[in-house]
Formats: sequence, structure tokens, C-alpha cells
Amino acid sequence: MSDNYIDKLNEEQAAAEAKRKADKIRAIRASLHADEPQETAPVQAQTVEDAVSAAEESFAAKFDRVRRNKLAAQNRADAPPAEEAAPVTEVPAEELTVAEEAFSAEEAVPVSEIPEAIRGLDIPDEAPVTEQTPVYERAPVAEAPAEEPQSAAAETQRVQAVPPRATLSPMRKPREAWANTPHTEPRMHQDVKKKKKKKKKPKTLGQKLRGLFPEKGDKPLEIVRKFVFLGSLVAIVVCGYMVGDYYLDLWRSRMEYSNIDDIYRTYTPIITSVEEEKDIDNKYYDLLPGAKKLLDINPDVVGYMTIPTIDGKAIVALPVVQAEDNSKYLNLNFKGENSRAGALFLDWRNHFDVVENHRLVEKNSDNLIVYGHNMADESMFGALKYYRRYDSYYESHPIIEFNSNYEQYTYKIFSFFLLDAEDDTDTEYDCWNTLSFDDEEEFYDFVNEAKRRTLRTNSVDVKYGDQILTISTCNTDVIGNDRGRLILMARRVRPGEDLYEGTKNSEKNTNVKWPNVYYEQHPNEKYDPTQFVPYGP
Repeated sequence: MSDNYIDKLNEEQAAAEAKRKADKIRAIRASLHADEPQETAPVQAQTVEDAVSAAEESFAAKFDRVRRNKLAAQNRADAPPAEEAAPVTEVPAEELTVAEEAFSAEEAVPVSEIPEAIRGLDIPDEAPVTEQTPVYERAPVAEAPAEEPQSAAAETQRVQAVPPRATLSPMRKPREAWANTPHTEPRMHQDVKKKKKKKKKPKTLGQKLRGLFPEKGDKPLEIVRKFVFLGSLVAIVVCGYMVGDYYLDLWRSRMEYSNIDDIYRTYTPIITSVEEEKDIDNKYYDLLPGAKKLLDINPDVVGYMTIPTIDGKAIVALPVVQAEDNSKYLNLNFKGENSRAGALFLDWRNHFDVVENHRLVEKNSDNLIVYGHNMADESMFGALKYYRRYDSYYESHPIIEFNSNYEQYTYKIFSFFLLDAEDDTDTEYDCWNTLSFDDEEEFYDFVNEAKRRTLRTNSVDVKYGDQILTISTCNTDVIGNDRGRLILMARRVRPGEDLYEGTKNSEKNTNVKWPNVYYEQHPNEKYDPTQFVPYGP
């Protein structure tokens, strides 16, 4: 068993030596071709090629004899003394020396130049093949005599003389076998370990903030993106501040007015009935307890308005002031401080219980007009929009309590409608400019115009001599701009009259008289005057 192993090992070594010798031959041939002039005749090139081929065959024969001699010597050394080894033909020393010197070089030759007879040999790993043919110094080579071309049979015999790959390397496995064999040794070629990426230091807050602004080296598109982002950020901040400040101001205003209502109601409760007045001309007027507290805060106070809910909290409970014009309290609250909510104020032309020395010195106006803002948080007159939006809202809030500084008065709502403040057509109705009535006809013309426009009809009667209360606030539900107005019109409750009489069972008005701007938006609708039932005789 050991003899076979040694034979195989020797064969592999012999194959390696044959490879190196073949490389030397190809190097010599390449050197010859490199120095050969281009004008050389074809016959001369053929002669050199034949000489090289003859040299290759000669060296191959010598190498085969050397290999056989080495194998025989090894077998004789391992064999028992009693046995006689087979005679071995020795190769002359001169031939061995020449062969060894010729194939001792370590240079490699391109694969394309390896003879077909040697390509089948197994190439060991320690003899790599390169794709570039090195340049060698030309060695003197004797010209070989021209030989006759060998026959096809001789050529076949010469090729078969070279042992096949399986014969020369019986111990070498095919590549497919090695691919399925588990590795027990570490690989010769290890993958290069990837260098660990250095962790970037986290940016500081200052660096992040500076990165939001255009920097040197930024591309134009990046600069534009940053400017757009910064502009949007500024807009968001500004709008957020404005919205936040708006609602914060409303919240402060509501807290202020809530405290004022607590003060006023502590001394002046809501009345539930109206008593008949006696001897009006000689009536003695004295300040209401709640009014005294409010006058200590602001001398412009002329009354206090409440719109109660039948079974709940009042939707309006605010003091009413009066100035020398209708603009002072648009942006000032009851205390005279800047406020978007402003304050409720009586038209500066109205007279409402003007008293001196406890006596009435000026007759009250026939039509009292009170203004207030329509706030988004339902403060001031912000809740009045629900009279138009909800059918049941009127019956839950049909009365208004409007006290002067001296007396308590209750009004019953008989109409609420929408107006165009800038209407100058045939539908114009500037109810805020009519303060008094010269006669009965003028009175009924005024209240009937309000009845034609009401969004809900009711059974509240209106008679000549009744004092009228008009409430005006902004509304954009129908008109759609700052020209729209929501008007609530009420008449004073008569002595001994039930507060809620005629306010029940209201119905939606199907024949409303709208301002012309409404008919422009709804051309298929129109007002029919023949269906209207007026107040009065």
C-alpha cells in the first residue's frame, strides 16, 4: 500500500517538473519570435518552429527516462534485500545536466502558448500562470535541421505518450468533489475585513439650527428649499401666535365679564314679572344696587343686558356702556382696556333713563339700539347666530332683560332677520337709524317691515306705544361678507303681561323678505306681499 502511495507522489512531482520544463521551452520560443525580423521568409520561420518542436520532443523523452529511473531507485530502496529489482536503463549524466539546466528557470509563460500535449497536466498551486509574457534575453540556439513532416499516426503516438491527467495525478480529486468536501483547514485567501465606519458625532442643537439657514456650498435648489421652509415656519409661528393671542384675549375677557356678572347679580336679581307703573311723571328714580357697583368701575355704564334661557344659563349677561360715538368700545372692554371682544354699547343718539336728581330729564327713545361683536367663542353676541341656525332656539330664548341704571325692563322678541348694511335698493331697511316715531303709521311701517323679514313667525303682538329694543351684530351666514347683519327686535313687556305669552309654537317663515343681494344668489326665490299679515288695525 505504501509503494502505491510513493508511486503516486513521485508521479505528481514528475508532473510538476515537466510543467516547469515546458515553461522554459515556451520562454525560449517566445524570445526567438520577439527578436526575429518581420522580413524573415516563411520557410525560415517554419524551420525554427520545427526545431523548437523537435527540442520539445527530445526533452520530453529525456524527462520520461529520468522519471522512470527515479521511480525505480525509490522502489529498490523500499524493497526487501532478498528481492532483486528490475534493471533500469540509466540516462547519461550529460543529458541529465543539460535537461536540468534548461528547465531550472522559474519564469512563467502564458497559457495560450502551452503545447497541447502538456496542457492536460495538472498545474500545482505554487506555479501560478500569468497572462503577460516576460521579456527574456536571447540565448544562442543552434539551428535545427529541417525535418520532414510527421505522419498523422506518428503525431497521434507522440500525443498519447504523454500520460493523461488522471494517470499522472490519481490522488487529485475533481473540482466538483472538492466543492462538496467540508473544509478542515483555514482558507488560504481570507476575505478582507471591512473597516468599521466611524460613528459620526451627533450634531449639537446649535449646529442643527444653523443647518436650517442657507450655508456656503449649498446648491441653488437647496437654498430655495431652505428659504421656503423658513418662510413657512415664520408664517406658522405668526399665525399660531395670532390665533393663540386671539383666544387668550377672549378668555381673559370672559373671565372679566364673569366677575362683573357675579357682582351685578349679587345685588340685582332677574325679574320674573312686570308690575303696573303708577304716576310716571312724578316717579322717583334711584340707582339699582348692582348699577352702583358698575358705575364705580366705569362711569359710561347705562345698563345691564341679559338674555336668559328658560331652563338653563343665560347666553348673554353683560354691562352696556354708551360713549359720544359708536366706535370707542369696538376694541375696548368694559374697563376701558384694549380687547378684541370690545363691549356692548348703546347707540350714542339714544336716551335711556337719563336722570338728574332722581328725576327723569329726557324721554326715552322709542327704539333703543345696542351693538356688540359676534365672537367665535360665543362671547358678547356670538351666541345670537343660533337663532337662525336652530328652529327651537327662539322658543328657548324669547325674552331680553335690559335694565337701566334705575329700572328693570323686560322685552319680548317678535322678529329676528338678516340685513345688508350697505343695501341701497328697494329692499333697504336701516332700522338702526330710526330712533323715534312721529305717528302711528310710521310706527307700524317700521315694525311690519321687521315682521316681513323675520325667519320665524310667532304670536307676539305689537301695538303703537310699545318701546322697541333692537340688537345688531355681524353675521356672514347668508350675505357672506362684513356687510351682513343679524337683527333681533323685541318690544317691552307690558305691565301684568306674561313674559312668554305669544312666544310658543313659532313656525318657520316661508315668505321671507330678503335683501337684494340674497335674490342675486337665489334668482328662483321672490317675496310675495299678498301673503303677509301686518300688525295694527
